[in-house]
Amino acid sequence: MSALFPVYPRLDLELASGHGAYVKTTSGRTILDLYGGHAVTPLGHGHRELADALNAAYRTLDFYSNSLHMPIQEQAAEAVLEGQSHLSRVHFVNSGTEANESALHLARRVTGRTTVVSLSNGFHGRTLASLSATGIQGYRDRLSVPVPESWSRRIDFGSPDLSAIDETVAAVILESVPSLGGVFMPPKGWYREIAKRCEKVGALLIVDEVQGGVGRLGTWFGHELLGVQPDIVTLAKSLGSGFPVGAMVTTEALAQAVGFGELGTTFGGGPMACTMVAKTAQIIRRDGLMERNVELFERIRKGLSGLEGVTVRGAGALIGVETPMPAGELRAALLERDILIGVSGHGHTARLLPPYILTDEQIDHFVQVAGEVLDA
Repeated sequence: MSALFPVYPRLDLELASGHGAYVKTTSGRTILDLYGGHAVTPLGHGHRELADALNAAYRTLDFYSNSLHMPIQEQAAEAVLEGQSHLSRVHFVNSGTEANESALHLARRVTGRTTVVSLSNGFHGRTLASLSATGIQGYRDRLSVPVPESWSRRIDFGSPDLSAIDETVAAVILESVPSLGGVFMPPKGWYREIAKRCEKVGALLIVDEVQGGVGRLGTWFGHELLGVQPDIVTLAKSLGSGFPVGAMVTTEALAQAVGFGELGTTFGGGPMACTMVAKTAQIIRRDGLMERNVELFERIRKGLSGLEGVTVRGAGALIGVETPMPAGELRAALLERDILIGVSGHGHTARLLPPYILTDEQIDHFVQVAGEVLDA
């Protein structure tokens, strides 16, 4: 029997190592990883520059708490904010759900309101406030305690009815692209209408970019595609290339509205985590990987567009592939052919969250094999 807590449904694979866009199993298989460790490995596995940077960080200063100044924290924050004028402050944490907890706390604190509006197909984490703001009912059902009805309201994705966003609302939280909810792209201008509504009623706009940020959609921040300027952005997943780290990014005005002790974390913003943030950002920008993600998406979209009943949604390296075949069956069939993909909360939509370093040959191999499976 395993000593691990039995909360994860695991595929029948035992991993031994990873390199680039591939993982290897203990049985000797080499598998093309188009799931990217669940959107966590933008530079692939075992990137030499990242390994060297992390080793050097450990030898220099493995850890200290946030009770002292550490220059690497400033460097990491500047790397997150590079080129931004609207957003100016970064609070480092350990994960995406913690970033969302911080954002929701901040919104409630500065507005004096409690209600949060979210999307019916949105997902924001498994801690109490984040889960109460999650729209997907199957996850909301897992709340360990009932939360007050005044905590949350939901609006349907793409609905023109925004009346739920009123003067009692502290914040609206939404993903740049609802990933688990099926990788649906918002109708043109819809997020801008939400932003206008928030401004009118005095609610804050939080964009959850835990999956859609860090260059994944082809822009550093996913909301840049949406034409909005949120009050708060949350990041994690790809931010540290596999090292646990998240961030809440906000404006100067909101940062000045809180005092010492309002937010805190022991491990968030540690020197090794911040080294990985700074180095990951440097490599993504230096190597033109955001632009590459735009090409990656188009190559996959064009490659699959001729298949009957197939729809490709998303942007950059966050891709939903809806097919007549249930997503779980497609994943199983591709895994038999040594390609790993993910599924979503939409039964016929598979998810690709690949590293940004995929080659044209690797993309074309996936398209060919997927075509063979779906045409069979």
